[in-house]
Amino acid sequence: MPIRPANLATMSATIAGAISGMANEEEAAPVRVTFESGHEQTVENGGCRVLETGQGGVVEIDGESRFALFAGTSCQGSRTLASGHGSVLFGTPVLAGAIVIG
Repeated sequence: MPIRPANLATMSATIAGAISGMANEEEAAPVRVTFESGHEQTVENGGCRVLETGQGGVVEIDGESRFALFAGTSCQGSRTLASGHGSVLFGTPVLAGAIVIG
């Protein structure tokens, strides 16, 4: 079965999350997601997590893990909006519905 480019970010983040999940849980630090409203959501490593709604777009991700932001509330089949590693400030808020950390 062919691998679609849109699924590569999900796959790599999921694999990274599975590998980091095998490490000591004390080493796996949570990531803080800040929205336009100023609201903050803490997201734990591994797997797809739904972002809180009604807070506007994501303006900052603070942490040391890899991440991928997705348009829908599911990481499977949703368009990848942004991905990276470590802390980041977005110049334009990213209207994401889900995130994978790992």
